[in-house]
Amino acid sequence: MTWQAMALLLSGFVVAGILSYRQHLGYQRAVNELADAENRSGVLLVSGRAKGRLRGAIVLLAIDRRRGHVIRARAMEGASVFAGFRERPELAGPVEGAEERAGSKAMAKAVHEALGMASRLNAGTLKSKAA
Repeated sequence: MTWQAMALLLSGFVVAGILSYRQHLGYQRAVNELADAENRSGVLLVSGRAKGRLRGAIVLLAIDRRRGHVIRARAMEGASVFAGFRERPELAGPVEGAEERAGSKAMAKAVHEALGMASRLNAGTLKSKAA
């Protein structure tokens, strides 16, 4: 292997690492923004992820514990490091039907995981299929 090929390979790894770090910062920023916006008593902030062979999804849900409703949802879905978080108003509403409102299989799996986490944090009092 020539030095040019090695340099090209190394630069590819560096670029991939930088883009992955940028995506991580986007996740961190989305979590902090949602936590700041929904910082009040009785609201849980949970996340779930789904990994696929080609596409994945990460969802952030703000859930009202008392009513069992998703107040706000943000999701990142895609196959590359260029995917970003977007508001998902279709996920807002009762916890019971959140998975059906997800739209895609990866998103439904991520919502299922997030609701499972919410159920564990809320001592199993949330009504969902994840419990």
